[in-house]
Amino acid sequence: MRRTLGQLLVVLAVLAGCAHSSADPIPSGLVGIGDGRSLYLDCQGSGAPTVFVIPGKGSYAEAWNYVVPQDDPIRSSPYDIITQATPVPSPDAVQPTVAKVTRTCVYDRPNTRSDGPDRSTDVAQPHTVQQDVDDVLALLDAAQLVGPYVFVAHSYGGLILDLLARTHPQLVAGIVMVDGVSEFLPAVGTPAQNAAYERDIMAPPEPGGEGILGADAFARIKAAPPLPRVPAIVLSADKFAPPQALTPDNYTLAQIHEANTMLAHALGTTNVIATGSGHNVMLYQPTFVADNIIEIVNRVRAGE
Repeated sequence: MRRTLGQLLVVLAVLAGCAHSSADPIPSGLVGIGDGRSLYLDCQGSGAPTVFVIPGKGSYAEAWNYVVPQDDPIRSSPYDIITQATPVPSPDAVQPTVAKVTRTCVYDRPNTRSDGPDRSTDVAQPHTVQQDVDDVLALLDAAQLVGPYVFVAHSYGGLILDLLARTHPQLVAGIVMVDGVSEFLPAVGTPAQNAAYERDIMAPPEPGGEGILGADAFARIKAAPPLPRVPAIVLSADKFAPPQALTPDNYTLAQIHEANTMLAHALGTTNVIATGSGHNVMLYQPTFVADNIIEIVNRVRAGE
């Protein structure tokens, strides 16, 4: 079985938690969102605006508390070979760094833990992006997190954030896309590439894992209202998978950059390349990601 990022991360202890006032940190734990379901939430730090992180497909909260060490051999590769890395927990990771400035929360979507039992309640797979938007809204409400929020999204999380921002703009104070999937990928891809991506995003990375109805997500976003104009930034990786891991039906790095630049234009911002980083930019370049998040937080605080 192919190792995923989740299998590389050490499982941290689950702490029982409950909602606190906006001045106090919220401990990690399970938050009931109704219908007998719970989602795992990890909040660190205090202050406003709250930063809320939406992980990528098959990823979860720990990824934002780990880094790829500077001496890890994968850093010398011209390719993104993250599955060969040995990430380690670090106070310099994105979440603890941003938490020094403001409350920072990350959650587990259902069916995302490949290295053990899921903490969040499982749901049927594949599922729709609307289900994920609804879960985020329910979690924010149940955890009593005060908005509006600076949302940070990685990979597939970008589609969740895109639809959420279009349909609930009053909740969005700022946007940070960390190599998020761009709504414009189908526009730059060929029919064969788009079909291959649909198969890939729908397929769980392991039995019982997360699968998404990609074409449905792109269609919902296309039919939704425009993106809000709020402080925003788009970050893109500059390392790609090795040639032997690709097929002619995969999107190219140039196409992904083009789609991300189109997304940045729609947000009224720029697409910034994370030099020396693969797709999991938060692991390769945690300081770069944290600095960009904090910049958006400061712009929101300044009233932009």
